[in-house]
Amino acid sequence: MKKVFVAFLTLQVVLVLTIIAAEPAGKGYNCEKAKSSVTPCIKYLTSKVDTPSAACCNGVKEVKSSAPTKDEKIAACQCLKEVTTHIPNLKEDRATALPKQCGVDVGFLITKKNCSSIA
Repeated sequence: MKKVFVAFLTLQVVLVLTIIAAEPAGKGYNCEKAKSSVTPCIKYLTSKVDTPSAACCNGVKEVKSSAPTKDEKIAACQCLKEVTTHIPNLKEDRATALPKQCGVDVGFLITKKNCSSIA
């Protein structure tokens, strides 16, 4: 009986450690909220309008305020990177210029490229 208990306890410890290790960086970051925040930017990102709307820039500001730490910036970058891959006719230069167009420094470039260079 003692061997079964020790084996069971060991299994539980391994499962807990696995769950902790599997949690993503910036676990508190809400990607779905970020996606909806930048949805008003699609017309600008696809060249349907010349300047980002106020709603778009407010969304970019929300992304910045929701990602104050490095881990959250990485999570935001990865989230928006994933979003940009699903926008047909996305103009990459507009995506990277978007924060500047809105007067916001989000701490990373919105791009389809790598997010590992975030400081």
